[in-house]
Amino acid sequence: MDGRTGLVVVSLVAGGAWALLVVALLGGRVRARRDERLATTTIPADTEWRMPEDALDRVRLAKIGDDDETREILLRALRSDEPELRLASVTTLGRLGDRYEWAIDGLVEALVQEADNPVRVAGQLDRLAPRCGSRLPPLLEHPSSVVRFYAVRLLARYEALATRHVPRMTADSSANVRAAAVETLTAVASGEALRCALRLLDDPHPVVRAHACRTAAAIAPVIAASFIVPLLGDRSWWVREAAREALVAAGRDVSGPVERGLHEECTTVRTGAARVLQDIGVVDSLVDDADLGQLERIFDAGGRRLREAATDRRRRGLRLGAPGAQSVEALS
Repeated sequence: MDGRTGLVVVSLVAGGAWALLVVALLGGRVRARRDERLATTTIPADTEWRMPEDALDRVRLAKIGDDDETREILLRALRSDEPELRLASVTTLGRLGDRYEWAIDGLVEALVQEADNPVRVAGQLDRLAPRCGSRLPPLLEHPSSVVRFYAVRLLARYEALATRHVPRMTADSSANVRAAAVETLTAVASGEALRCALRLLDDPHPVVRAHACRTAAAIAPVIAASFIVPLLGDRSWWVREAAREALVAAGRDVSGPVERGLHEECTTVRTGAARVLQDIGVVDSLVDDADLGQLERIFDAGGRRLREAATDRRRRGLRLGAPGAQSVEALS
């Protein structure tokens, strides 16, 4: 297929989608005429607005302008009871948002009114960054936690706005919003962001504590490590794994605070600390050490499987924490 043929096919496909949108808007009863001309059609019920004869011709040729007819069609579709129409409208508004402010406003309306799947709407708004930034902070006051959640997530693309507005959202009444806020603060990496993350390590909801672990460790791993180690014994498995992964990602710089976790009263904390020390390479670096006391303390905390894994790696000449080293999961 040459370039000219491909262009014709693409134009036909795009035009077909637009045609379906408008046809459905008109109630699915637009009569196609054999002379290939669309008759003037009236949207039924409560309005006298009429679609011009050349409307479908213009959209078939991708001659979409900043005109009232185009806007009217898309916004009516957005408020339709038909899911297919809402999907078509959201997708098209996302395409037009690069050029027209009213298209961005339509997407914001869709998010606020929860007119369509919020994930889909938020995805279109995220794609349009940085054009949407000024519209997001007001959404943080919306009564719907769904709207606040996506507004916070979208602000991750706008560092200055996130620095100014997101920290207060870590005190939101919704756990999902708090979790989204602390996750967004990873991109901010400020002192205030770190303070918010450390405070949320004590949040009553596990998803918030999990995100707080990752954010705190990403911003200031050495400072945060001492606060994260106790969460290796959290009552939630998700939080324990988040704490372990955050500490492992921080690497050998956090080995000091993690080693102190070997002396905690909580067995789960001691086991978690031993696993972290294994994953960041401390265990393998101690295997050949003359003083095996620290290594034995790690083995005692980590249990038989950790000891066997270390022995197997030594036999195979593998060391965790070394450049190019594989993860524990890959070796098991």
